[in-house]
Amino acid sequence: MHSLRQFTSLTLTFTFLVMSYTGIILFIAPKGRVANWTNWELLGLDKTQYTNLHVTFMVLFLVGMFFHLYLNWSLLLCYFKNRARAFSLLTKEFILAFAINVVFVVGTLYYWAPFEQLLDFQDDVKAGWEKKVVKAPYGHAELSTIEEFAQKMGKDATVIIEQLKAKNLNGVSLDKTIEKVAKENGKSPADLFEMLKTPKEKK
Repeated sequence: MHSLRQFTSLTLTFTFLVMSYTGIILFIAPKGRVANWTNWELLGLDKTQYTNLHVTFMVLFLVGMFFHLYLNWSLLLCYFKNRARAFSLLTKEFILAFAINVVFVVGTLYYWAPFEQLLDFQDDVKAGWEKKVVKAPYGHAELSTIEEFAQKMGKDATVIIEQLKAKNLNGVSLDKTIEKVAKENGKSPADLFEMLKTPKEKK
């Protein structure tokens, strides 16, 4: 039993560290439209990978917490007892712990200070990424095929293909998405968009 407790506690510790790290990265990472458009990465991982890690480790953390509660159930019940050793939900510790969680929920949903400042800071950080990159011409443009992209931009798809091939890009075709063509050539969708700009548009 001791080894199981030790294993569970160590697993939760490592899981907590990974979740904290991925949570911090997702806090400062650019919004999805910017991350996808620019192929944003940090330490070799893109935003989708960080999100996936955060989700899977959250599941591992929940499973670990289940075992942790099971192994320490008797101790947990002691936290619900008052000084007379009788079960009670009105202990000052329980009320304080519950109140703190309620404040965080309500404060976040209603933008109370300092939650408002924290969330505004996050928005500012994410917005800062957008100032550094070429903006997509429309939402999720990287998911459009070259043919769809040409139609929305009011351009000739054949001309776009010729322009990209002239830039030594391989595998360019009407039915491929901007994202796929970019990835196959080690570029970002933003790079392709920049290649398609006329000298006048680049000014």
